[in-house]
Amino acid sequence: MPGRIRRSYQRYRVGAAAFKVDFAVRGDIPWRDPDCARAGTVHLGGSFEEVRLAEKLRDRGEMPDRPFVLLGQQYVADPTRSSGGINPIYSYAHVPAGYAGDATEAVVSQIERFAPGFRDIIVEQRTTTVPQMAEYNLNYAAGDIIGGANDGLQMLLRPRAAIDPYFTGVDGVFLCSQSTPPGAGVHGLCGYNAAESALRRHRRGARRR
Repeated sequence: MPGRIRRSYQRYRVGAAAFKVDFAVRGDIPWRDPDCARAGTVHLGGSFEEVRLAEKLRDRGEMPDRPFVLLGQQYVADPTRSSGGINPIYSYAHVPAGYAGDATEAVVSQIERFAPGFRDIIVEQRTTTVPQMAEYNLNYAAGDIIGGANDGLQMLLRPRAAIDPYFTGVDGVFLCSQSTPPGAGVHGLCGYNAAESALRRHRRGARRR
C-alpha cells in the first residue's frame, strides 16, 4: 500500500461507541407519548439542548448521565418476533469511544424517563459492553459501530480525501464499508460505489490488454 494512503488511514478518527442492552419485556412499553408505541425505532434524547450536551460530553470522553439512546421495537411491525406475550427490545447508547464502564443503568433510566414503568415489565436483559462490542467485530474499533466519526471534513471525505476513496492503492483491493461515502445509514450505497470503482478499473485494465 502506498505510504500516503496508509498514513491517511492511520489519521482516520473513530466515532461514538455503542453500549448495547437487549431486553425481553412483558407486554408493550408504557410510552408517555402513545405515538412512540407505533414506531419500530425510537430515539430518546430529550430536548435539543439535552442531546447537544450529551453528545458534547461524549465527544470529550465523558460519560453523560442522560446519554442519547436508540431503541428498537421491531415486533410492532413483525409480531412473529414475540412469544407468549414477551417482546424483544434492543437499545444502545452513544458513549465515549473505548468506554470501559457499565452504562446499563443509564440506558434503563433514559428509557424509564420516557416510558414510566418500563423497569417493571423487564423479564430479562443482556448487556454488551464497549470492549465486548469491539471484540465481537474487529470493524467496531473502540466500540464504534458506524465506521468512523461523522463530523468535520471526515463526514464528507472518508476515509481519506481522494477522487476514488474506495481504492486502497493495492490492485484488486477496495473498501466497501460504511467508512466510505456516503457513510453509515445509507445502506448498500457504499458497496455499490465500491463495486463501480472496481469495475471501472477492471475495464480500463481490459482495454490496455
